[in-house]
Amino acid sequence: MISSCSRELLIYCLCCATLATASSDLRCNVRTRMESGWVCGLLRQGEYDVEYASFRGVPYARQPLGELRFKELQPAAPWPHHLDASEEGPICPQHDELYDRLVKPHRGMSESCIYANVHVPLEALPAHGPDDDVYHSGYVNNSGKKGFPIFVFIHGGGFQTGSGDTDLHGPEYLVSKGIIVITFNYRLNVFGFLSLNTPKIPGNAGLRDQVTLLRWVQRNARAFGGDPGDVTIAGQSAGACFAHLLSLSNVTKGLFKRMILMSGTAEQTYYTTSPIYAGISAARYLQILGINSTDPDVIHDRLVNTPLKDILNANSAFQYENGLVTFVPVVETDYPGVERIIDDDPRRLIERGRGNEYPTVIGFTTDECEFFRRRILYAGLLQKIEAEPTLILPARIPFTTPPNVARELGLKVINRNFAGKLNIEEYMDVCRDVFFEYSAFKVAQWRAEMKAAPVYLYQFSYEADFSAVKAGLKLQYNGTTHVEDLTNIFRENAVLGGEKSFPPRNRDDLMKDWMTQLVVNFIRCNKPSCGEPGWLPVHARLLNYQDIHKPGVYDNTPPTKYQRDMIQFYDRIDQIARNSSLDVITPRPLTAI
Repeated sequence: MISSCSRELLIYCLCCATLATASSDLRCNVRTRMESGWVCGLLRQGEYDVEYASFRGVPYARQPLGELRFKELQPAAPWPHHLDASEEGPICPQHDELYDRLVKPHRGMSESCIYANVHVPLEALPAHGPDDDVYHSGYVNNSGKKGFPIFVFIHGGGFQTGSGDTDLHGPEYLVSKGIIVITFNYRLNVFGFLSLNTPKIPGNAGLRDQVTLLRWVQRNARAFGGDPGDVTIAGQSAGACFAHLLSLSNVTKGLFKRMILMSGTAEQTYYTTSPIYAGISAARYLQILGINSTDPDVIHDRLVNTPLKDILNANSAFQYENGLVTFVPVVETDYPGVERIIDDDPRRLIERGRGNEYPTVIGFTTDECEFFRRRILYAGLLQKIEAEPTLILPARIPFTTPPNVARELGLKVINRNFAGKLNIEEYMDVCRDVFFEYSAFKVAQWRAEMKAAPVYLYQFSYEADFSAVKAGLKLQYNGTTHVEDLTNIFRENAVLGGEKSFPPRNRDDLMKDWMTQLVVNFIRCNKPSCGEPGWLPVHARLLNYQDIHKPGVYDNTPPTKYQRDMIQFYDRIDQIARNSSLDVITPRPLTAI
């Protein structure tokens, strides 16, 4: 907590800031000056009755409207008066088939959605005098100490949906423990990941947005009391894929120090960076939208001038047709004047040691796919797998392997995992193994074999007395599913509402306290336990991980027999695929697909 003297100064400054605003009804409990101007936020209450400063809906770039719809983000224009940062901005255009009542956006949906939410411990916030009208690139904060560590979180949503809003990503747990928390929106689905393999629409716009945000953090960190040299990135699901991909990119060097990957890696299991897939997806989407030209400039102009409603309707139809994942990150062609985010297949980049310098935490849950059960049934995925067995494989394999080999591998997976006819119960295990658990083990193993910065692996198996996921989605299952580890790091405000549960009253509260402390430890010590022996890094031969099943307990364990057999089986599948691999990394123009 800040001293009484500092608090009096802060209140004095707040009063002056309120008087200086252009609008008399602007709410301004706290203010700071970022590169584009003054922002007015609110004092909010975190856990343990700790107050924090919250600046929501802050533009981190110019909004991608009109001709900018598919372009790399431009710098935000300065604003002349105090920006009202008391509420989050609109979420990016999307069709949500995942989160349902787990999310509750307050500002609707708009292409004008490029906003960051910055949540700051009060003692971190710089003190500004009443006449301080100049942006400072350096400062000494109220405590006179070095800037506070920054936690930048990339939301999930299958590359298609989601936001950085506090409905699902409430900062209350972490900010109350002295961490600056930043969440944000980025372009999604067709807006974020359509690739025509042209300089105008090269793909990966959503990833470019994330790079823009990280650079914005570097330039503005000191304005909200942060240390630009101490940034941790993290993500869940597709957000974890993004975080890992960013660590493999040459353009992100110096933007962060460590990463946390929850239920996702850059290893292509439920998505593929194949340019062939990107081309097929683009062609099918344009067909749905009614654009028949093969001229890239004509296509671009039509896409830019098509009304938002029509773009979204076609995206929803394509999403329904595909099952869930549609537009995804892609290996890019090297075009002059276009910054290349993904310059090669992620597997190759990992094997070359890209990203090895970042201490890393990787996690999965025991029953990842219960979260998707209804969607799997609704999309008729089992029937589709019966007709096309390659759909049961990691998404990478069908696009890098001859069709006859891929089909044979798909049948091997089916024969191993199903006693008879394909059924949803047995598929839940296959889904978890193929799309989440196997890749977590393998990325951890590869990193450990290369003697890179330490990697820490966990299995989240804690079964809550009250699960926000079960309540929000009205699900019933045994075990711990996708997103449940996330809700022990971020407060699920859409379900929990305004009631604060700390100090701990029950075992669920203790688990939230324990999980957030593991994150704080990792941020401060580069390992989830600052003391010894605690949580041990992964050993390449042992593949040890923490089984997080009880608050306060370090349980360093080797894989179970089931997990060992699973890893060995998919190692064989992967080896057969690699031995027959096709060279399909080189992007091809849309007209050649």
